[in-house]
Amino acid sequence: MSELITKYDPKSPISEAFRLLRTNIQYINKDEKSTAIMLTSTTPANGKTFVTANLAITLAQANKRVILVDSDIRKPRLHKVFELENELGLSDYLSNSTDGLYIRKTNVENLFVVQSGAISPNPTALLQSEKFEVMIETLRKYFDYIIVDTAPIGVVIDAAIIAQKCDASILV
Repeated sequence: MSELITKYDPKSPISEAFRLLRTNIQYINKDEKSTAIMLTSTTPANGKTFVTANLAITLAQANKRVILVDSDIRKPRLHKVFELENELGLSDYLSNSTDGLYIRKTNVENLFVVQSGAISPNPTALLQSEKFEVMIETLRKYFDYIIVDTAPIGVVIDAAIIAQKCDASILV
């Protein structure tokens, strides 16, 4: 069964819970054109990527342009949830091994994904770079919501770094 419950079972109680979360999130930063939201958990396997993907789908279903950024470049999983190859992605862009940011369209209208890319020997340095902050600001020009899936905050520092560049954080 797919983890994308809001796409494949939109009438389920779980899908309704995600629509409630979407409604609450729409009040964050409501005067701005775009909102960047980071999702994290304290430890691995808490459902962070499940929540991230389904929240993004419900925002896209409300006719918002949404981009998911898989910044968990230690143990990425978002590409698997959307059945994509983890080819060029965030780590490749931040390490200058590609000319631009590789954005993939999903099979959900209005929803795009930036995969994590290659596993990096030093993810923290990449995420602390000014290039990451510039990327978030650039994405704001094209998307209503930037949803950032991070590594668990109780395990590594990455989420704390990313939180400084986002408007809101959600702990799953």
